[in-house]
Amino acid sequence: MTSAIQCRICGYAVATADPNDTGLVQGNTQRFKHRRFSVWKCPHCLSIHSLEPVDFHDIYKDYALNKRRLDVFARGTLKNLLGRLQRAGLKPTDTILDYGCGNGLFVAYLRERGYPNVIGYDPYMPDSAKRPSGPFDWVVNNDTLEHVDDPRQSIRECIAWLKPGGSLYVGTPDSEPVEMNKLESQIMRFHQPFHRIMVTEKVLHQLGTDLGLEVVAAYRRSYHDTLRPFSNYRFLDEMNQATGHDLDVAMDPAATTSLFLRSPRLWFFALFGYFFPSAYEPAVIFRRPLHHA
Repeated sequence: MTSAIQCRICGYAVATADPNDTGLVQGNTQRFKHRRFSVWKCPHCLSIHSLEPVDFHDIYKDYALNKRRLDVFARGTLKNLLGRLQRAGLKPTDTILDYGCGNGLFVAYLRERGYPNVIGYDPYMPDSAKRPSGPFDWVVNNDTLEHVDDPRQSIRECIAWLKPGGSLYVGTPDSEPVEMNKLESQIMRFHQPFHRIMVTEKVLHQLGTDLGLEVVAAYRRSYHDTLRPFSNYRFLDEMNQATGHDLDVAMDPAATTSLFLRSPRLWFFALFGYFFPSAYEPAVIFRRPLHHA
């Protein structure tokens, strides 16, 4: 465990980390599930840092979540996400950048729903690695902020792609409720080594407003939380545990079918997990002022 640590969010530094603020977390993909990664929770701003450096191109070359498909379950959660954008004023004619788009699931869904002016950018996906020129009416930074080593710079980059008056959606896991003495029950939220820094809901708001953005809307629960069967965060959490914390297995329909046949618990949370949330993923919709500094 590293001794001297400095928080990349608030700047708080310690010469020797308090053992109560540190821990080792198992990876949750086939490649990393037999490794444990050092994490530290800043006692000042409650942000959580993954301490070992990584080669991003290496860890994403076989990323389990890039095996996701645009199936009925994905459509259920993405419909929830799109609804948030629509309520904040998204129009079919708007230009949209999905920042950190992965395998392009949300881009495909938006086009399917009548939003043709959308592109994806992800430096670790060959088909989406070319930097866009912009500017855009909307930038969506969803499930991405926690994957970078500098969340503040990530938001700055998104702002640079926004038109004056444009909107930025940022959604990310909440670090505040994480109990550092109960790490084994929170392996999915830590998602090591991919989640580099997790912040609190308060910090998420502050990151945007400190950079001159205005808050338009805010959400506490994950967009994954819907009443549609199989489309809720608790079910995803339970599935992750049932697979032995192996997202590659969770992405395999044959393997998950076998698990369902043996697990009444999975069926219960597939149907009713919305009412038993296991974690929160706050999201904020910001607007860039017309005269942004």
